[in-house]
Amino acid sequence: MILPDIEVNPETRNINFVINDGTSAIQGAEVKIGEITGTTGSAGGCTLHDVSDGEHSVTVTADGYITKTETITVSESSITFSISLVSE
Repeated sequence: MILPDIEVNPETRNINFVINDGTSAIQGAEVKIGEITGTTGSAGGCTLHDVSDGEHSVTVTADGYITKTETITVSESSITFSISLVSE
């Protein structure tokens, strides 16, 4: 049995985000982790692919809202995140 070398090839996951203003979904928000980016659709959701397990800084920007940066921890049990933005 060959086990993966986590140092060289860490686990990656598809991470789901839901972006809102506290009550309503925000369409067209850009969600970014490093070089991986996505844009939310009409329901405020997007998926970033091949994000490695561990701690990451995620930045969310949208027209008319204050840019928000949060630290998230990606793991097998933590793949969906909800982030609320504040109007400018």
